[in-house]
Amino acid sequence: MTFITSISSSPAIAAEISLMRFLLSRAEALMSAAALLGGQVAVRRTARLLEDLVDTPCLNRRLRKEIVELHRLLALDRVDDLESCEARCFAEIDPASPVVEEICELTDAVRAHLLTLANSESDDPVWQGILSAA
Repeated sequence: MTFITSISSSPAIAAEISLMRFLLSRAEALMSAAALLGGQVAVRRTARLLEDLVDTPCLNRRLRKEIVELHRLLALDRVDDLESCEARCFAEIDPASPVVEEICELTDAVRAHLLTLANSESDDPVWQGILSAA
């Protein structure tokens, strides 16, 4: 019992669990956002990430990178590359659509969870891009 208590009191473990729970609780919204912002490739990648999160007790390096990539999709990091799928998908979204605000709120929430985890594990290079943009 002591072991479990000490693990759950770790800020990094708590942040990781919180991020995983958040992503899984918002699976439908994440899938919809992925479809709008990145097409079928992004939908498949997001679905695979969410399926993997269900089956894992903690985040490994690959899952961490995938979560960062999902955040990059939501944050429109690649829409300035006019040849990208993301730019084409973005061009089709009506800026006045209510979905835009929903995606922004989802992006902000994912970023907040990532920052919490990144700050608790600032020595992990996976988080360097997230922390430098904060």
